Amino acid sequence: MTLPNSKSAGHSPFAKHFSASNNVVFPNEEITFGGIKMPEQLIYLDHAAATPVDNRVIARMLPWMTKFYGNPANRLHPMGEIAEHGLAQSRQTVADAVGVQFDEIFFCSSATEANNLLLRGLAGHPMRRRNKIVVAATEHSSILTTAQDLESDGIILSVLPVDANGQTDPDAAKDIIDDNTLCVCVMDVNNETGIIQKNLAEVIKIARHRGAHVHVDAVQGFARGHFNTQTCHFDTATVSGAKIYAGRGAAAFIARKCTPRIRLRPQLTGGGHESGLRSGTPNLAAIAGFAEAVKLHVSERADRLHYLSHLESVFLSALAGQIDFVQTGRTAERAAGIVMLHIAGVNAMKLIENMRSVCVSSGSACRTLQATSSHVLKAMGQEDDISLSSFRVSLGLTNTESEMLSAAGIIAETAAALRKTSANVLS
Repeated sequence: MTLPNSKSAGHSPFAKHFSASNNVVFPNEEITFGGIKMPEQLIYLDHAAATPVDNRVIARMLPWMTKFYGNPANRLHPMGEIAEHGLAQSRQTVADAVGVQFDEIFFCSSATEANNLLLRGLAGHPMRRRNKIVVAATEHSSILTTAQDLESDGIILSVLPVDANGQTDPDAAKDIIDDNTLCVCVMDVNNETGIIQKNLAEVIKIARHRGAHVHVDAVQGFARGHFNTQTCHFDTATVSGAKIYAGRGAAAFIARKCTPRIRLRPQLTGGGHESGLRSGTPNLAAIAGFAEAVKLHVSERADRLHYLSHLESVFLSALAGQIDFVQTGRTAERAAGIVMLHIAGVNAMKLIENMRSVCVSSGSACRTLQATSSHVLKAMGQEDDISLSSFRVSLGLTNTESEMLSAAGIIAETAAALRKTSANVLS
């Protein structure tokens, strides 16, 4: 892949897949809410949260919304037959691209639903004989919060600690994972820091030795090109379309055929869709778009990661020349395009609020406007003041070199100005 030179620094090689074309009709009306308008020169650096939709994905989705809109469950008429074929074709596309079997793919509406299906399904099955769930301290909230909620149903929750680089402790895993362990959850790439979990294989080995089920939240791992179903010996995993330019509405719950076969209690009951695991009329357009996005992502993965790594290098170099910062897990191996930064003495939420033209996300959760420390950074041993000063920058295929330079300047200028104001409070 040829990277942009200085003359084309304002252009992304992927731009043609996201701009308006003759094949896709986009509405022209301006969208506003409560008087809020999008800045004309907005720089979006929050792709780990949500991505725009690739035009090729939109083109794949449109026929299933406008022409072949039948319910795949109604197979007695042509419209239903075609819809069923479309669903099966999408399942095969995802299975082939990811590297698993056709009947190991189950479609859900989101990764959060898939993670809930796994944990609540395991815990709620009437033939369950174990009652401990082990989760890494830096897991996504859809894993942590769900596991915490299951404690009220008699589940024992044990948290697997991590070190300053976000790596799980294999020795602690040997002590925590026992013969009563039902499931072990460890993600392969952290969604806040981009850190790759290098001890995942060892934790999986320990879990398998104890006969525990292994679940991998691979949302960012797949999106950032790290997740590999041939080398990662998981039992179940989750992949989302929301992070790979497919929009929202479809995700894959991957359940490997294993012995003993996984037994889950469905969380959505009704028509028995998805082999009885997840009832509900399939969102066929979203699923078809998701399948196309998965295929595109795998086929273009090398070029995509090369470009994201290049943009990250440009951004960090430009920012380093203007203000001091510390990168979380800087000595750890990370996936391309996700960086967690800390600028001393600057409240991250205030930073985000004040630089309206650059979209990044805070390293702190926000509940009813109260800033609290990120559980990920806290698990890595970070003090609250560092956590509250940390923010995530996540790059995407639509970003350009010019945007990296501009964003670095805006972040540095805004941070420097905040240091001088009384409104910048780290509490």
